[in-house]
Amino acid sequence: MFSFIKAIQNLLSGLKKRKGLWFTILSLLSIFGITLSMYLLTTMTAKIAEEVYANMSINYKSNLEYKFEDKQKEFRKIVLGLKTNDNFKNNLNNKQVIDSIIDIYNKSLIESGFDTISMTFYPTVYQTSQHRTIINSVINRKITSFGIEVLPDGPNIVYIEPIISGENVLGVIEIKESLVSLKKDFERDKHSIFLVLIQEKMMSQLAIDAKNGRYRPVVDDLRVEEQKYDGSFANIIEEGIEGFKELKAKGYVVNKEYFKTYNEMVDVNGVTIGYILVGEKVKDNDGFVNIVDNMTKSVTMIALGLVISILLFMF
Repeated sequence: MFSFIKAIQNLLSGLKKRKGLWFTILSLLSIFGITLSMYLLTTMTAKIAEEVYANMSINYKSNLEYKFEDKQKEFRKIVLGLKTNDNFKNNLNNKQVIDSIIDIYNKSLIESGFDTISMTFYPTVYQTSQHRTIINSVINRKITSFGIEVLPDGPNIVYIEPIISGENVLGVIEIKESLVSLKKDFERDKHSIFLVLIQEKMMSQLAIDAKNGRYRPVVDDLRVEEQKYDGSFANIIEEGIEGFKELKAKGYVVNKEYFKTYNEMVDVNGVTIGYILVGEKVKDNDGFVNIVDNMTKSVTMIALGLVISILLFMF
Protein backbone atom coordinates (compact mmCIF):
# COMPACT_ATOMS: atom_id res chain seq x y z
CA MET A 1 0.00 0.00 0.00
CA PHE A 2 2.84 2.36 0.91
CA SER A 3 4.53 1.56 -2.39
CA PHE A 4 1.35 2.41 -4.33
CA ILE A 5 1.01 5.79 -2.60
CA LYS A 6 4.70 6.46 -3.23
CA ALA A 7 4.24 5.65 -6.92
CA ILE A 8 1.37 8.10 -7.21
CA GLN A 9 3.43 10.82 -5.53
CA ASN A 10 6.29 10.21 -7.95
CA LEU A 11 3.88 10.34 -10.90
CA LEU A 12 2.40 13.65 -9.74
CA SER A 13 5.88 15.02 -9.10
CA GLY A 14 6.97 14.04 -12.61
CA LEU A 15 3.89 15.62 -14.14
CA LYS A 16 4.43 18.89 -12.29
CA LYS A 17 7.93 19.12 -13.77
CA ARG A 18 6.35 18.89 -17.20
CA LYS A 19 4.21 22.00 -16.80
CA GLY A 20 2.53 21.88 -20.21
CA LEU A 21 1.26 18.36 -19.70
CA TRP A 22 0.33 19.12 -16.07
CA PHE A 23 -1.85 22.10 -16.97
CA THR A 24 -3.41 20.21 -19.87
CA ILE A 25 -4.45 17.40 -17.55
CA LEU A 26 -5.79 19.89 -14.98
CA SER A 27 -7.73 21.71 -17.70
CA LEU A 28 -9.27 18.47 -18.98
CA LEU A 29 -10.19 17.41 -15.45
CA SER A 30 -11.71 20.86 -14.82
CA ILE A 31 -13.76 20.72 -18.00
CA PHE A 32 -14.89 17.20 -17.14
CA GLY A 33 -15.77 18.27 -13.60
CA ILE A 34 -17.79 21.26 -14.78
CA THR A 35 -19.58 19.19 -17.44
CA LEU A 36 -20.40 16.41 -14.99
CA SER A 37 -21.56 18.88 -12.34
CA MET A 38 -23.76 20.75 -14.80
CA TYR A 39 -25.22 17.50 -16.11
CA LEU A 40 -26.07 16.33 -12.59
CA LEU A 41 -27.53 19.73 -11.65
CA THR A 42 -29.57 19.99 -14.85
CA THR A 43 -30.89 16.44 -14.44
CA MET A 44 -31.74 17.04 -10.78
CA THR A 45 -33.53 20.34 -11.36
CA ALA A 46 -35.39 18.92 -14.39
CA LYS A 47 -36.58 16.02 -12.26
CA ILE A 48 -37.74 18.39 -9.52
CA ALA A 49 -39.59 20.49 -12.11
CA GLU A 50 -41.32 17.37 -13.49
CA GLU A 51 -42.41 16.38 -9.97
CA VAL A 52 -43.84 19.88 -9.41
CA TYR A 53 -45.73 19.75 -12.73
CA ALA A 54 -47.06 16.26 -11.96
CA ASN A 55 -48.26 17.40 -8.52
CA MET A 56 -49.90 20.51 -10.01
CA SER A 57 -51.62 18.29 -12.56
CA ILE A 58 -53.07 16.25 -9.69
CA ASN A 59 -54.15 19.45 -7.92
CA TYR A 60 -55.94 20.74 -11.03
CA LYS A 61 -57.74 17.42 -11.51
CA SER A 62 -58.73 17.35 -7.83
CA ASN A 63 -59.98 20.92 -8.10
CA LEU A 64 -62.13 19.91 -11.08
CA GLU A 65 -63.57 16.96 -9.15
CA TYR A 66 -64.34 19.22 -6.16
CA LYS A 67 -66.24 21.60 -8.42
CA PHE A 68 -68.37 18.72 -9.71
CA GLU A 69 -69.03 17.64 -6.12
CA ASP A 70 -70.08 21.21 -5.26
CA LYS A 71 -72.45 21.21 -8.24
CA GLN A 72 -74.00 17.96 -7.10
CA LYS A 73 -74.58 19.36 -3.59
CA GLU A 74 -76.01 22.56 -5.06
CA PHE A 75 -78.45 20.66 -7.30
CA ARG A 76 -79.46 18.33 -4.48
CA LYS A 77 -80.42 21.35 -2.35
CA ILE A 78 -82.54 22.78 -5.17
CA VAL A 79 -84.39 19.48 -5.58
CA LEU A 80 -84.86 19.21 -1.80
CA GLY A 81 -86.50 22.63 -1.81
CA LEU A 82 -88.92 21.47 -4.49
CA LYS A 83 -89.69 18.15 -2.76
CA THR A 84 -90.63 19.93 0.48
CA ASN A 85 -93.07 22.20 -1.36
CA ASP A 86 -96.56 21.07 -0.23
CA ASN A 87 -98.19 22.28 -3.42
CA PHE A 88 -95.75 20.14 -5.43
CA LYS A 89 -96.14 17.06 -3.20
CA ASN A 90 -99.92 17.17 -3.29
CA ASN A 91 -100.32 17.62 -7.06
CA LEU A 92 -97.89 15.13 -8.60
CA ASN A 93 -100.75 13.73 -10.72
CA ASN A 94 -101.76 17.17 -11.98
CA LYS A 95 -99.48 18.06 -14.89
CA GLN A 96 -100.82 21.60 -15.24
CA VAL A 97 -100.13 22.47 -11.58
CA ILE A 98 -96.70 20.80 -11.64
CA ASP A 99 -95.70 22.64 -14.82
CA SER A 100 -96.70 25.92 -13.19
CA ILE A 101 -94.62 25.16 -10.07
CA ILE A 102 -91.57 24.19 -12.13
CA ASP A 103 -91.95 27.40 -14.17
CA ILE A 104 -91.99 29.46 -10.96
CA TYR A 105 -88.87 27.70 -9.68
CA ASN A 106 -87.02 28.31 -12.95
CA LYS A 107 -87.92 32.00 -12.84
CA SER A 108 -86.75 32.16 -9.21
CA LEU A 109 -83.41 30.61 -10.18
CA ILE A 110 -82.92 33.27 -12.87
CA GLU A 111 -83.85 36.07 -10.47
CA SER A 112 -81.40 34.68 -7.90
CA GLY A 113 -78.53 34.79 -10.40
CA PHE A 114 -78.58 31.10 -11.33
CA ASP A 115 -79.59 31.81 -14.91
CA THR A 116 -77.58 28.88 -16.31
CA ILE A 117 -79.54 26.32 -14.26
CA SER A 118 -82.90 24.91 -15.33
CA MET A 119 -85.30 22.36 -13.87
CA THR A 120 -87.62 19.86 -15.58
CA PHE A 121 -90.13 17.34 -14.18
CA TYR A 122 -90.85 14.10 -16.03
CA PRO A 123 -94.08 12.49 -14.73
CA THR A 124 -94.53 8.74 -14.98
CA VAL A 125 -98.30 8.94 -14.44
CA TYR A 126 -100.13 8.95 -17.77
CA GLN A 127 -96.80 8.98 -19.56
CA THR A 128 -97.40 9.49 -23.28
CA SER A 129 -93.85 9.94 -24.59
CA GLN A 130 -90.66 7.92 -24.33
CA HIS A 131 -87.97 9.60 -22.24
CA ARG A 132 -84.27 9.51 -23.07
CA THR A 133 -82.11 6.65 -21.81
CA ILE A 134 -80.86 8.14 -18.54
CA ILE A 135 -84.36 9.26 -17.46
CA ASN A 136 -85.71 5.75 -18.08
CA SER A 137 -82.75 4.31 -16.19
CA VAL A 138 -83.47 6.48 -13.13
CA ILE A 139 -87.16 5.48 -13.25
CA ASN A 140 -86.38 1.77 -13.53
CA ARG A 141 -83.53 1.64 -11.03
CA LYS A 142 -85.06 4.19 -8.61
CA ILE A 143 -81.70 5.80 -7.89
CA THR A 144 -80.32 9.30 -8.44
CA SER A 145 -77.94 9.95 -11.33
CA PHE A 146 -75.37 12.76 -11.65
CA GLY A 147 -72.79 13.57 -14.28
CA ILE A 148 -72.20 14.96 -17.76
CA GLU A 149 -74.54 14.45 -20.70
CA VAL A 150 -74.50 15.83 -24.23
CA LEU A 151 -77.99 17.23 -24.83
CA PRO A 152 -79.36 19.05 -27.91
CA ASP A 153 -77.97 22.38 -26.63
CA GLY A 154 -74.52 20.95 -25.84
CA PRO A 155 -72.63 19.28 -22.95
CA ASN A 156 -74.44 19.72 -19.63
CA ILE A 157 -74.02 18.79 -15.99
CA VAL A 158 -77.19 16.90 -15.04
CA TYR A 159 -78.68 15.80 -11.72
CA ILE A 160 -81.66 13.45 -11.99
CA GLU A 161 -83.60 12.28 -8.93
CA PRO A 162 -86.71 10.06 -8.78
CA ILE A 163 -89.79 11.04 -6.75
CA ILE A 164 -90.83 7.83 -4.99
CA SER A 165 -94.04 7.06 -3.13
CA GLY A 166 -93.96 3.61 -1.56
CA GLU A 167 -92.68 1.31 -4.30
CA ASN A 168 -93.73 3.55 -7.18
CA VAL A 169 -91.80 6.25 -9.03
CA LEU A 170 -94.22 9.12 -9.60
CA GLY A 171 -91.81 11.19 -11.62
CA VAL A 172 -88.25 12.38 -12.09
CA ILE A 173 -86.77 15.81 -11.39
CA GLU A 174 -83.90 16.91 -13.60
CA ILE A 175 -81.57 19.82 -12.88
CA LYS A 176 -79.18 20.74 -15.67
CA GLU A 177 -76.54 23.39 -16.27
CA SER A 178 -74.24 23.97 -19.22
CA LEU A 179 -70.78 22.49 -18.66
CA VAL A 180 -69.32 25.82 -19.75
CA SER A 181 -70.54 27.23 -16.42
CA LEU A 182 -67.41 25.71 -14.85
CA LYS A 183 -65.31 27.89 -17.14
CA LYS A 184 -66.32 30.96 -15.11
CA ASP A 185 -65.17 29.29 -11.90
CA PHE A 186 -61.79 28.43 -13.35
CA GLU A 187 -61.29 31.79 -15.01
CA ARG A 188 -61.82 33.92 -11.92
CA ASP A 189 -58.07 34.03 -12.15
CA LYS A 190 -57.58 35.49 -15.62
CA HIS A 191 -54.60 33.21 -16.25
CA SER A 192 -56.54 29.94 -15.80
CA ILE A 193 -57.92 27.92 -18.71
CA PHE A 194 -60.87 25.54 -19.06
CA LEU A 195 -61.65 23.77 -22.31
CA VAL A 196 -64.17 21.07 -23.27
CA LEU A 197 -63.44 18.82 -26.25
CA ILE A 198 -66.15 16.38 -27.35
CA GLN A 199 -65.78 13.42 -29.65
CA GLU A 200 -67.15 13.49 -33.16
CA LYS A 201 -69.60 10.69 -32.35
CA MET A 202 -71.44 12.98 -29.89
CA MET A 203 -72.27 15.55 -32.56
CA SER A 204 -75.35 13.52 -33.48
CA GLN A 205 -76.81 14.34 -30.04
CA LEU A 206 -76.81 18.09 -30.77
CA ALA A 207 -79.64 20.05 -32.32
CA ILE A 208 -78.94 21.32 -35.83
CA ASP A 209 -78.84 24.98 -34.77
CA ALA A 210 -76.51 24.10 -31.86
CA LYS A 211 -73.83 22.51 -34.00
CA ASN A 212 -73.93 24.06 -37.49
CA GLY A 213 -70.97 26.38 -37.83
CA ARG A 214 -70.27 26.39 -34.09
CA TYR A 215 -68.00 23.39 -33.64
CA ARG A 216 -64.63 23.01 -35.30
CA PRO A 217 -62.17 20.09 -35.44
CA VAL A 218 -59.22 20.33 -33.05
CA VAL A 219 -57.20 17.11 -33.07
CA ASP A 220 -58.07 13.56 -34.06
CA ASP A 221 -61.87 13.16 -33.72
CA LEU A 222 -62.27 15.92 -31.11
CA ARG A 223 -64.29 19.10 -31.60
CA VAL A 224 -64.69 22.34 -29.69
CA GLU A 225 -67.54 24.87 -29.54
CA GLU A 226 -65.42 27.67 -30.94
CA GLN A 227 -67.28 30.79 -29.75
CA LYS A 228 -67.33 29.75 -26.09
CA TYR A 229 -63.57 29.40 -25.66
CA ASP A 230 -62.13 32.51 -27.31
CA GLY A 231 -59.38 30.71 -29.22
CA SER A 232 -57.83 29.11 -26.12
CA PHE A 233 -57.73 25.84 -28.12
CA ALA A 234 -55.40 27.30 -30.79
CA ASN A 235 -52.31 26.04 -28.99
CA ILE A 236 -53.64 22.46 -29.13
CA ILE A 237 -54.22 22.76 -32.87
CA GLU A 238 -50.64 24.02 -33.35
CA GLU A 239 -49.22 21.10 -31.35
CA GLY A 240 -51.29 18.68 -33.41
CA ILE A 241 -51.91 15.02 -32.73
CA GLU A 242 -48.36 14.44 -31.45
CA GLY A 243 -48.76 17.15 -28.84
CA PHE A 244 -52.07 15.67 -27.74
CA LYS A 245 -50.50 12.21 -27.50
CA GLU A 246 -47.81 13.70 -25.25
CA LEU A 247 -50.51 15.26 -23.07
CA LYS A 248 -52.27 11.90 -22.69
CA ALA A 249 -49.01 10.02 -22.07
CA LYS A 250 -47.51 12.38 -19.46
CA GLY A 251 -50.75 13.69 -18.02
CA TYR A 252 -49.64 17.29 -18.61
CA VAL A 253 -47.83 19.50 -21.12
CA VAL A 254 -45.79 22.66 -20.49
CA ASN A 255 -44.82 25.06 -23.26
CA LYS A 256 -44.32 28.80 -23.71
CA GLU A 257 -48.07 29.40 -23.82
CA TYR A 258 -49.76 27.02 -21.36
CA PHE A 259 -49.50 24.44 -18.63
CA LYS A 260 -52.25 21.93 -19.45
CA THR A 261 -53.60 18.80 -17.84
CA TYR A 262 -56.78 16.86 -18.60
CA ASN A 263 -59.59 14.66 -17.32
CA GLU A 264 -61.23 12.09 -19.53
CA MET A 265 -64.91 13.01 -19.85
CA VAL A 266 -67.33 10.14 -19.20
CA ASP A 267 -71.07 10.75 -19.43
CA VAL A 268 -73.89 9.56 -17.15
CA ASN A 269 -74.24 6.40 -19.23
CA GLY A 270 -70.58 5.45 -18.67
CA VAL A 271 -69.47 6.33 -22.21
CA THR A 272 -66.26 8.28 -22.90
CA ILE A 273 -67.32 11.40 -24.80
CA GLY A 274 -64.24 13.64 -24.79
CA TYR A 275 -61.83 15.52 -22.55
CA ILE A 276 -61.82 18.46 -20.17
CA LEU A 277 -58.58 20.43 -20.27
CA VAL A 278 -57.59 22.69 -17.36
CA GLY A 279 -54.46 24.64 -16.54
CA GLU A 280 -53.06 28.13 -16.79
CA LYS A 281 -51.37 30.55 -19.14
CA VAL A 282 -47.61 30.90 -18.73
CA LYS A 283 -46.96 34.19 -20.51
CA ASP A 284 -47.12 37.35 -18.34
CA ASN A 285 -47.98 35.22 -15.32
CA ASP A 286 -46.26 34.89 -11.95
CA GLY A 287 -47.74 31.39 -11.50
CA PHE A 288 -45.95 28.22 -10.53
CA VAL A 289 -44.58 27.45 -14.03
CA ASN A 290 -42.51 30.63 -14.13
CA ILE A 291 -41.57 30.24 -10.46
CA VAL A 292 -40.24 26.72 -11.13
CA ASP A 293 -38.43 27.91 -14.26
CA ASN A 294 -36.78 30.84 -12.43
CA MET A 295 -35.89 28.61 -9.49
CA THR A 296 -34.16 26.00 -11.63
CA LYS A 297 -32.25 28.65 -13.56
CA SER A 298 -31.14 30.33 -10.33
CA VAL A 299 -30.02 27.05 -8.74
CA THR A 300 -28.08 26.10 -11.87
CA MET A 301 -26.31 29.47 -12.12
CA ILE A 302 -25.41 29.54 -8.41
CA ALA A 303 -24.12 25.98 -8.52
CA LEU A 304 -22.12 26.72 -11.68
CA GLY A 305 -20.56 29.74 -9.97
CA LEU A 306 -19.56 27.63 -6.97
CA VAL A 307 -18.05 24.91 -9.18
CA ILE A 308 -16.00 27.44 -11.14
CA SER A 309 -14.87 29.18 -7.95
CA ILE A 310 -13.67 25.89 -6.44
CA LEU A 311 -11.81 24.92 -9.59
CA LEU A 312 -10.12 28.31 -9.81
CA PHE A 313 -9.11 28.06 -6.15
CA MET A 314 -7.51 24.67 -6.88
CA PHE A 315 -5.26 26.31 -9.47
